[in-house]
Amino acid sequence: MALRLKSQRSELAVQPPTFKAIILYSVMSDWTQDDTLLSDECITRMKRGLSVVGVEATPVAVRRDVAGPLKAFDPREYVVFNWAEGLDGSPNAYDAVPPILEELGFAYSGADAWSLAASLDKAYTKKILLENKIPTPVSKVYDRAVLNGWRRYPALVKPATEHCSFGITRDAVVDTPQQLKERIQYVLDTWHCPALIEDFIDGTEFNVSVWGNGDEAQVLPISAMDYSAFPDYHDRLCTFDAKWNPESEAYRLTAVQCPALLDKTLKRRIERVALATYKALNLRDYGRVDMRVRNGVPYVLDVNANPDITMEGGFARSSRAAGYDYGQMTARILSLASHRMPNGTKA
Repeated sequence: MALRLKSQRSELAVQPPTFKAIILYSVMSDWTQDDTLLSDECITRMKRGLSVVGVEATPVAVRRDVAGPLKAFDPREYVVFNWAEGLDGSPNAYDAVPPILEELGFAYSGADAWSLAASLDKAYTKKILLENKIPTPVSKVYDRAVLNGWRRYPALVKPATEHCSFGITRDAVVDTPQQLKERIQYVLDTWHCPALIEDFIDGTEFNVSVWGNGDEAQVLPISAMDYSAFPDYHDRLCTFDAKWNPESEAYRLTAVQCPALLDKTLKRRIERVALATYKALNLRDYGRVDMRVRNGVPYVLDVNANPDITMEGGFARSSRAAGYDYGQMTARILSLASHRMPNGTKA
């Protein structure tokens, strides 16, 4: 795999893509000034990185109207990097953007509407995984706080249709039926969606980044999130703070190693499960699969159809470990998407 990745990097450096790029991103009316500054910084970084590898990129902001801001662009010349996280007032409406892009004739990066919707619905993701015989923790969905015989503890309680670790705190790991009932009610009242309960698997968490399409999909160097600094298993979680709050103890004490130190057998198992999951959810161009291992079996916890693509994110970390800088990584994702362009210039 290393030789193949090296060949792809050389080809990208010698023959930069000839298409132009649109960086499509969401702007929400409820953002704070810090939110806006962070978004602007991320867009600037991506544009700068693409420029270094010879890709002209134009940022385009969308609120609720996606088609209007794109009228000036020719789908035969531009590929859209779909960084839109929803529409103003509907922040989880990831799946609302791709159909509009398709109607306009644009090739765009990442998953289509079906895959985005399927991966956001954790219960439906579980159904697909099980249908494809992909290991995933035993789970059940509750739309009311009546347990119906759940007996596996500790258990992890998640909002069934949220993302970015919303609702995942140390209180999400429960040890008794009473705690479980209380946490289910909390999810129902706070997140206004069903609660997904699953068997809690303690230990290291593996972030497995995959890119490519069809039989060419490849696993990038695997990241291991080590929670051994936390003596209490209730804290051994990828919480919202552990992901997004550099000032939190969860962020500071969660050690990340990439590439993960894995024996060959377990590494192959993790890679096979990641590729099978990528295929089962019809992911394309890039994605990430999160797992934990019990008794040598990798269990899929979550599937990220269009994962965090910022410079500090897990996907960028894995691509750096494979030898791609930020601009090369983004250009490669766009290059993969460019093969769906309508009779235009392709990479």
